[in-house]
Amino acid sequence: MLPKPHIKQPLAIDPAWLPPGGIEALAEKHHVTGRKRTIPAAVKWSAGERRQLRRKKQIRPSVWAERHRVLPADAAIPGRWKNSTTPYLAGIMDASFFPSVQEIIICAPPQTGKSDCVNNCVGYGTDRRPGNVMVVYPDEVTARDNSKDRLQPMYSDSPRLRQYLTGYQDDQSALKIKLKNLIIYMAWANSAARLGNRPLPYVVLDEEDKYPATATKKEASPTNLAKKRTRTFSHMRKIWRVSTPTVEAGPIWQALENDAQVVFVYYVRCPDCGTFQLMDFENIKWPGGKGANPNQVEAEKQARYHCTGCSAQWDDAKRNAAARAGQWRDRNRGISLDTWLKSYRPQKIGFHYPAWISSFVSMSESAAQFIKGQKDKNELKDFQNAHKAVPWKAYIQQSTTDGIKNLKDTRPRGAVPGGGIVAGLTAGVDTQKYGFWYEVRAWGYGIKPDSWQIREGFVTNFKALADVLWHHQYTDADGNPYLVHFTVQDAMGSSAGGFSTRDVYQFCNAHPGAILPSQGKDRLTAPFAYSQIEYYPGKTERIPGGLRLVRVNTTHYKNELASRLAVQPGDPGAWYFHSETTDEWAAHMVAETLDEEKGIWINPKNRDNHGFDCSVLALVAADIIGIPYWTPEDIEDEDDDDDELTPAAGSPWVSPAGGSWMQGI
Repeated sequence: MLPKPHIKQPLAIDPAWLPPGGIEALAEKHHVTGRKRTIPAAVKWSAGERRQLRRKKQIRPSVWAERHRVLPADAAIPGRWKNSTTPYLAGIMDASFFPSVQEIIICAPPQTGKSDCVNNCVGYGTDRRPGNVMVVYPDEVTARDNSKDRLQPMYSDSPRLRQYLTGYQDDQSALKIKLKNLIIYMAWANSAARLGNRPLPYVVLDEEDKYPATATKKEASPTNLAKKRTRTFSHMRKIWRVSTPTVEAGPIWQALENDAQVVFVYYVRCPDCGTFQLMDFENIKWPGGKGANPNQVEAEKQARYHCTGCSAQWDDAKRNAAARAGQWRDRNRGISLDTWLKSYRPQKIGFHYPAWISSFVSMSESAAQFIKGQKDKNELKDFQNAHKAVPWKAYIQQSTTDGIKNLKDTRPRGAVPGGGIVAGLTAGVDTQKYGFWYEVRAWGYGIKPDSWQIREGFVTNFKALADVLWHHQYTDADGNPYLVHFTVQDAMGSSAGGFSTRDVYQFCNAHPGAILPSQGKDRLTAPFAYSQIEYYPGKTERIPGGLRLVRVNTTHYKNELASRLAVQPGDPGAWYFHSETTDEWAAHMVAETLDEEKGIWINPKNRDNHGFDCSVLALVAADIIGIPYWTPEDIEDEDDDDDELTPAAGSPWVSPAGGSWMQGI
């Protein structure tokens, strides 16, 4: 609302303001009599003043984009922006302007809308939260082209944004767009001068993995130079880091894995049964499998996604409907995006999604690229980067048994490190035909916590396994007791004699909150995902109350474990063994190797690898309950129930932070 134009309080009288005849004539004109003369005055607001004084209704950036963003004629779908076309981008836009968020990391395939998503954020900021912007591109040519072909048309094509153009041709150049209320500067990664000459609140780092390691020989990395521009704007700064991943050491993957306080993945919802699920590539199937003709698969659009809830087969149209009904959840505990932001108020957040959730990419296109990759390493690399949106890992140095022995410390078997450095314990169990290999590990604090082997071995029955996991109290050198917080057990038992999957399901169902059954997969999008199991194998007998199965991306966790085994003792993220670890267990840890061509782990000599599998599952268990996010303060306050995520009293699904990792899954 605008201020009322008529002001009824007395004004100071300047003779220069008065008409001929002075104050008496003015009073007579307005019929003012008596000793106290109040002369009404009128104020006329200019168009610019009215625009600045008008109070704007607060709306979400995704809503603003639908109302005011117009895509140019050469866009894939020109005209008004529609969130239904790329529904996964709406949450990214909205989260970008959440008050606590300062850095937004987007790891995604090319040509799925991620750059336009950030452009929408720039447009929203122009209209609602103005501040100067610097957009950094890999090189000068790309910067000039994007200024001319994408940013300038965004302002000229939108009636809402057009009002901020000054009308002067010199204010719209390839290197700078000067608006009425802010300036957008173009920069490129190998120019320290363009990156470091002005403070501003907004920075966009576009295709960051294509940047050189340093801007010049004497300067820091382009990313660090650009981020320093926001230092004096800590109250409102926003830094968007956007890229398709290349290699594991690339900046976008390092940012996603090491800088982000939380990483969100996109759950789609089945149009038939309503089940929310991560759309994993392993559930995209086509006739002929790996041996099919990739050109035929793509041309005839043969790929179908099989719903994990009802086994319905989705074509691309149904996939689009599932994506439109989807939502972002954090990848570790499955908590929704809005709940996570409001509860934890993070500063740095990450988003990760594959190509096959996008309406711009046919599932058959991704399937064809995967098939090509079975015979050509470069094609497989393209599938990993441009479809799965994960880095290419050409080779990981395999540890030796001597290397494992070098990771021993002085603790005896069963002892927990003292000094208050341990956050909690988890366990991994590898199911075999006539018994169970197991390992109990302790975890320190931090995103990449140190880990210590506490106890390992083999038991022949479930009673002995339960004793190891829940009826034994482990202590540290100071006498402090520790229990196993959580366990993940391999559920894929033998079908002909010995322990079966059914036995594992029954055991896990009898200990709710303490253990989950697992199934290893090589081609999951996320590190792990959940399936609701209603029946025992064979689907003839219902499981009382149902059961959750955690599907584990074994390639992801074996890569992680292999990198941990290469860390030297004393360095952050080290993987320790106790002093009594046997040579047999050390041999288990080096039985597998990474197949460079296929990008998966194999056991070429078919040696015992049970210790390696147990460590993988203990690592999964730590991620599931969120140990990397625990702090010593959380342990001290574990009885505090003020957190809005705290479950009902007595719930078994409780972390020391007071939160339920099952909530929202």
